[in-house]
Amino acid sequence: MAFYWKIGDGQTTSLWFDNWHTRGPLNLFFSDSLIYSSGLSRQACVADLFSDAGQALRWVLQSWGQPLPTLTNDPDRCCWRESSSGQFTMASAWNYIRKKRTRVHWYSFVWDNAIVPRYQLNLWLMAKRRLPTQDLLLAYGIIGNAACAFCKNVPDSLDHLFFDCCVTASVAFFWASRCNLPWRNRGWGENFKWATTYLMGKDFYKCIARFSFGALCHIIWKNRNDIIFRDQPLSIPAIKNHLFKVVRDKAITFRNVEDNFRNRRLQRSWSLDPIIFNGDP
Repeated sequence: MAFYWKIGDGQTTSLWFDNWHTRGPLNLFFSDSLIYSSGLSRQACVADLFSDAGQALRWVLQSWGQPLPTLTNDPDRCCWRESSSGQFTMASAWNYIRKKRTRVHWYSFVWDNAIVPRYQLNLWLMAKRRLPTQDLLLAYGIIGNAACAFCKNVPDSLDHLFFDCCVTASVAFFWASRCNLPWRNRGWGENFKWATTYLMGKDFYKCIARFSFGALCHIIWKNRNDIIFRDQPLSIPAIKNHLFKVVRDKAITFRNVEDNFRNRRLQRSWSLDPIIFNGDP
């Protein structure tokens, strides 16, 4: 049990039904008839255990080998076992109820602080192949027919959008050239594996490359939805300008970037403010 009672004066903790003993609630080990014959009522509190009426039960509990609590003047306190402080937190509750599995290889990439939350969520869905692309919607009978919002040739899928489609492939090559990356477009699975391997690192260059990859995927997905659901026209220059803007906005948060050839080339490629190489004004 995740909650337990830390005994103080023993006045508010149920002797039989609260989780105060190291073995758990006593009603799990004593039947109704044994509780009745113990001399202590079902409404008894832990403090009653140390009365004359509780002597027989004390002997039984002491025979289990675990020490009984010592009463104090402090009130009883309900504690959360899953945190060192005994205080309940949402994070510790999540760790308590969730299924624990081996960490996936892309964990550090997707949930890295260099990538903003909306990009992280999008990448997470993509990593798990749960993005609601047209091929999935067709398979479930949610839609009857569909075509890629960009090329209009085939229904979109994760592999098609990222980046088999001729339109998104051109944007991906644009991104890679701006980041000066050795891009080889080989389907989403290989592209993602490459990104999670090649773009990892804490230096400025890798942080911007990682962030811009997340931005690239999110912008493509957003534009796909805008075309389908809002009847907005396709504009490749607008997509590139959007990518430029978010990368520049991200880069301006950096200071004291190492002034080397690779970072200077990245700065020129994305037209980043050179203030990134200086300290705070």
